[in-house]
Amino acid sequence: MRLKLSYGNQELFSDYPETGKVTVKQVLESVKSSHPDIYKRLCDGQGRLRDSLPVFVNGEHIRYREGIATELKDGDELYIVPFITGG
Repeated sequence: MRLKLSYGNQELFSDYPETGKVTVKQVLESVKSSHPDIYKRLCDGQGRLRDSLPVFVNGEHIRYREGIATELKDGDELYIVPFITGG
């Protein structure tokens, strides 16, 4: 199973075994090991997704699904809208 994670202008791809389910949480955990700098922007010190961070699966916000427990399928795109800050 191949999944795409878009974060701003960055695209990360992850491959998973065809058997078993893959969730948003598992994708975030794989980002932790492969791109720790991005992971720190997505999750707090406890490993929880930052509350105000909009996360979409194929254009649908995960809050309308099952949050980080949302199950993903082959070819799904996980899109995370980065924070925009400044002053």
